[in-house]
Amino acid sequence: MEPEYVASMREHLARLGEELQQLHELLVAERVLSPLVYRAAERNLQLLTEACIGIAKQTLKAQGVVAPSDARQAFAKLRSMGLDATEAEWPKIIGLRNALVHDYLNLDERIVLDIIREQRYQLLLDFADQRLADPQPHRD
Repeated sequence: MEPEYVASMREHLARLGEELQQLHELLVAERVLSPLVYRAAERNLQLLTEACIGIAKQTLKAQGVVAPSDARQAFAKLRSMGLDATEAEWPKIIGLRNALVHDYLNLDERIVLDIIREQRYQLLLDFADQRLADPQPHRD
């Protein structure tokens, strides 16, 4: 991966991580989020997922592999190559991202609140940290 991409992505992810932690602390303290703050939670989860998709595709490109246009396929390819050791359920994560973007009127808010409360977004931050810490190809 290009060093500029890695640096920009690290900065972006640090900001998202801080904001998600603040949302977690607020939710634990208050037990609810105002509509405005809830929308911030949705947006941060969307941005974090999109960052991970970008990192997955950049990782494949760095390996000399054509990155699939479908995000689910990109993560499946990474996992098959041993380049994703997380327990992230990418099809569900990408499905949530799609719901946040395209089907937001029908989204069950409890899903977003549970992710924030239980800090399940940390899996995505861990994946991103793992891939950005080792951006070099591993060709066998």
